[in-house]
Amino acid sequence: MPLPFDPPRSEAAAQLVGTVERVVYHDERTRYTVMRVSVPGHSELATVVGRTISPETGAQLTVHGHWDSHPSHGRQFAFDRIAFEVPTTLGGIERRLTRYPGVKDVMAARIVARFGLDTLTVLESQPRRLLEVEGIGARTLEKIIEHHTNQVGPLAQLESQLLELDLPVYLGRPIFDRFGDDAIAVVRKQPYRLAREVKGIGFTTADRMARALGIAADSDERVEAGVLHTMEQAEQDGNCALPIEQLVRKAAQALGVSEELVRVAGEHLVAIGELVLEHGNDGTPLCFSPRLVAAEGAVADALSAMVGADHRRWQMHVLPPNLSAGQVEAVQAIADHGVVVLTGGPGTGKSTVVREILGLARAHQEELILCAPTGRAAKRLEQAAGHEARTIHRLLEFQPETGRFAHGPADPLPPGLVVVDESSMLDVALAQALLGALTPKHRLLLVGDADQLPSVGPGNVLSDIITAASTPGSPVACVRLTEVFRQAHGSTIVDNAHRMLRGEPLRTDEAGTKGEFFVIPARSAEHAHELVVRLATERIPEAYGLDGATEVQVLCPMHKGRAGTEALNDALQGKHTAGMPELEIQGGRGQLMRRFRVGDRVMQTKNDYNKNVFNGDVGVVRSVDREHGIVVDMDGTKITYLGNEAMALVLAYAVSIHKSQGSEFEAVIVTLLPEHQVMLRRNLLYTAVTRGRRLVVLVGDSTAIGTAVRTGHGGERWTRLAHELQSMR
Repeated sequence: MPLPFDPPRSEAAAQLVGTVERVVYHDERTRYTVMRVSVPGHSELATVVGRTISPETGAQLTVHGHWDSHPSHGRQFAFDRIAFEVPTTLGGIERRLTRYPGVKDVMAARIVARFGLDTLTVLESQPRRLLEVEGIGARTLEKIIEHHTNQVGPLAQLESQLLELDLPVYLGRPIFDRFGDDAIAVVRKQPYRLAREVKGIGFTTADRMARALGIAADSDERVEAGVLHTMEQAEQDGNCALPIEQLVRKAAQALGVSEELVRVAGEHLVAIGELVLEHGNDGTPLCFSPRLVAAEGAVADALSAMVGADHRRWQMHVLPPNLSAGQVEAVQAIADHGVVVLTGGPGTGKSTVVREILGLARAHQEELILCAPTGRAAKRLEQAAGHEARTIHRLLEFQPETGRFAHGPADPLPPGLVVVDESSMLDVALAQALLGALTPKHRLLLVGDADQLPSVGPGNVLSDIITAASTPGSPVACVRLTEVFRQAHGSTIVDNAHRMLRGEPLRTDEAGTKGEFFVIPARSAEHAHELVVRLATERIPEAYGLDGATEVQVLCPMHKGRAGTEALNDALQGKHTAGMPELEIQGGRGQLMRRFRVGDRVMQTKNDYNKNVFNGDVGVVRSVDREHGIVVDMDGTKITYLGNEAMALVLAYAVSIHKSQGSEFEAVIVTLLPEHQVMLRRNLLYTAVTRGRRLVVLVGDSTAIGTAVRTGHGGERWTRLAHELQSMR
């Protein structure tokens, strides 16, 4: 007689064999599953939990794990390994087939009658032969193939392997798409290939996989992968390269191996072309990835070709008498040269120069092509210049299906004057793409503030071009505007921006006045948090008549901490949109990932070419609905996000200073505290302060603010572009 199910009470390793009677819960992304399983000899069903590919009622299984006690659901068997029985008899195969969509008992019997014990082999390797069976058409066949692939096919087997290695099963699809039937072999024998060849898998994941497979910590494969990973981290910090000794030291420390092993690995990577040795701007021997050394070379070659071209000199027209000498020099430079850099701080009249240059170009019937790295920067350029401006991605017509731009060397942009605003945001890859779409017939005007933060991506393009242009005999013209115009002379914001560049103490407006620049001391991160929330939601909107949700921007050096973007966004959302309709997005195990409400200010965090929205675009949530998704107004265009597409959005009441580049806001609140020590640099604070149009408030520690003002840019990037440009004369 069957006994009531009475599992052992220990946490020791155990095995359970049984039949799935009911699938209580299954998450397709994480594969977390709850099943009720009948076990021979027991009358009660066992609750079995763990991660597995799509489970089916009626499946025979063996699970390995342990018993534990859930506070709500009681005793359950938590497995870490699972095996589904493969039927070996005709009857077992028939029963398996009845679980396929469109296959009833009669059809299952026909299939087995036709193929016998080879049925599952046919399903695996020659599924279209099922059309030989009466009653199976193309539609039914496709359903059977899809089900088989998801349940027991190569992809399912790969996902099972990933589960055994305690890795997310959603990685299975990109791995399978890259390696096909070889995927399992690559995972088990060459896991570090995944870090190089599969998007979304980095060294850390591949290393975890390799260690689970028993690959030695000092193996050649691991050390070489670690060296490449160290180079990738350097790129994420904005570098195009690393000094050889620095690369050796960093990689050895990260991998926990000797520097000698790293040197040997590095030499091999150079020998096979995975790394390239070149000298940097200051002559230091550097290690590059082939991609980035080629990109810097391509940028230098393109600029050299444009500079060396025989451009028709433009006849100057009469310029307004109120232009400064520097502004006149800039207009004259574009009339005489193929490539001109225009730089200068706030209030120095860069926009005025751009308008004069556009007028000169129109007088000579030149095509005008205006662009900027981000949508917000392009919009500002368009407003200032009175001419259409586009993002560089839109200008070059990025093709999502190929990952390439439509315009390039084979299909360049039409000849004319190209104006690039916010050029300090150009990384070397984007600069390569843009210049690759130009010809020697183009004139190029690069406009930007070289004292702002450099690009998020690798490279120091604008700064390197300016460095090269400042050397005697350089064919690149560079004009730096320094005179602050009368309309900006009375601005405390502009004055403080220039004080920062000189390393001088900041000047604040008198408390209680409707001034432009204030510093409010904060005793701690918690105190700063409270001050920022009150300023953004009450004091500034009331005093300046601004909309706290859309016209007051909080800027932070970091995301984490009480004075970081994450905590401040949560608090500001609670103030601005409390009680509004909301939609929560949850992760695979029910954890809250995002919460959006009608009226929330949000930012796109990655390029989505199908929706025509880009990293850094900001909008306002107009509606939320679980079935119809989230609708966001992005500069007058309604964009719909369905399901997990909304994971590309974050709240934008508070953003990082890096993310604010290319934008201006009516009022800016900046947090600066001792915990931001590693980032306290002049260009960081300068970038934040110059985002404010009417008001800037610094909230934080006076010592931290002073450190930022006094500390030069620091952390100079390792690049080669200036050297390449200086060599082109």
